Amino acid sequence: MKRQASYATGPTTATEGDETLDATFDVLADPDCRAILSAADTPMTTSELADACDIALSTAYRKVERLSETPLLIEGVRFDPEGDHAAEYTRGATDAAIELGENGVTLTVEDSAADPIAPVAETTGVSAD
Repeated sequence: MKRQASYATGPTTATEGDETLDATFDVLADPDCRAILSAADTPMTTSELADACDIALSTAYRKVERLSETPLLIEGVRFDPEGDHAAEYTRGATDAAIELGENGVTLTVEDSAADPIAPVAETTGVSAD
């Protein structure tokens, strides 16, 4: 399931038996996926990510698809005034923690979009009122 930026809030936790846990570890083991995550600090289209990571566009599409099924990459929309909208992706995580406990492995990913208003509210002269 792709995570759209407008629905991403707060940390995501995955535990043993959760498909998200395996998918997240799988993409983190992939050097192309890690390169995409590194490049996606600002919203980018798949084509822009392919260029930034020096990987084939077809490979980038496959990797972005895998990444967007985890809490690590969030899909949004780049609006074009001429109606030629495009999907764009940004890193969905600012931090991740792995915990080893009695019930197995737990992965908690802190969401970078947890408070989308915070950067605006912190800007001088901008009020939430």
